Amino acid sequence: MKTLKLLFCGGLVSLLGCAGSNSAAKHSVNADEIRARASHAYDEMEPAQTAPSQKDNVQEGASETVTSISAESQVPLSDLLQTYACPNADDLRGMGIATDANSALVIAQKEISAKIQSVVIAQTEQTRQANVDASGNETLSSSFEAKTQVITRLQNAQDAKPIVMLTQSGKYGVIACMQRADAARPFVKEAALMQDSVTLALKTFEEQKHPIVKNNAFKTAREIYVRTLAVEDVLHGLGVDVGRDVKVAFDSAQQKYNDFRSQYAFYYQDENGADATASQRRLVFERISAKYPVRNAACSNGLLLKLSVSPVECIEKSLGLSCTTTLTLDGSNCNGESYFSINAKVKGNGRYDKNEAIERLDQSISNGDWFNDWANELNKWRLE
Repeated sequence: MKTLKLLFCGGLVSLLGCAGSNSAAKHSVNADEIRARASHAYDEMEPAQTAPSQKDNVQEGASETVTSISAESQVPLSDLLQTYACPNADDLRGMGIATDANSALVIAQKEISAKIQSVVIAQTEQTRQANVDASGNETLSSSFEAKTQVITRLQNAQDAKPIVMLTQSGKYGVIACMQRADAARPFVKEAALMQDSVTLALKTFEEQKHPIVKNNAFKTAREIYVRTLAVEDVLHGLGVDVGRDVKVAFDSAQQKYNDFRSQYAFYYQDENGADATASQRRLVFERISAKYPVRNAACSNGLLLKLSVSPVECIEKSLGLSCTTTLTLDGSNCNGESYFSINAKVKGNGRYDKNEAIERLDQSISNGDWFNDWANELNKWRLE
């Protein structure tokens, strides 16, 4: 009768055992598929993380003693293991079969890890579909898909307790169970640490006046926030609610960052006014504005560029005239706090007269390599 009961139960049970409940049926999966899917992601898990190598130690904490099954039994070991359910219907359940007890337990723990990963992948896909804007572009909340793969390793494998171990024909079979609260514990701690990091980065963003530091602070906050969302998805999949105070703070900062980015620009002021260098100043402005978006307006939020050009000086050389001018570009915030000052000495030579030399000078301003150093500096002030 006991054998018949085992056979009957083995045909009905789901992943959580012969509980007969809807909850168990919802978690039914193919154990071989789960182990295959988990093997690559969790091969790094060391046996020392999970349990000692002796069979007796694997048994410790199990609700059943080691049970030997006759080699002539018509019921496969895997089917017999399926008849054992976890103490709680919503426990994470793993099954492992190997030639020694410890390896079987490790496989069972890896299967539990794979189930956590499956929950995360499903939840992430749901989040991705729910976070697409009217243009079809994925928003920030969906950008953490790849990151979930690296945070779902079972960090506290020792909490996956073996509840039964069977032996048959030299093989050991183990059923391990883990309460969802135990599986969630390391992720709760990780989420709290990352939320603190997001809060600190957002504080730096709010207080900082330097545009590059301000921009980088928000990017740091965003990167950590994305990781926080991924961890929160793990917890959500495990049935654990987490506080969303950091979301409110981040959403507020995101709006401020959008305003900051929309207002940020290169603002240009000509320091010379109307004088003989007007032609050279116009050529410098054209050179800058061809490569960078520059606003010739009052500075509101961004980098203020002030150009000054020295009067052209021409001197006689052995092969003609040489005309020279010095170009200076100062960068500051809108309140005048200096960030940098760069200059370039540009010249043009003429064999016949001053007009030819100045024409060559203007050509050098328009096309000369002197601008490379300026571009290197100005590139630092672009917001990526």
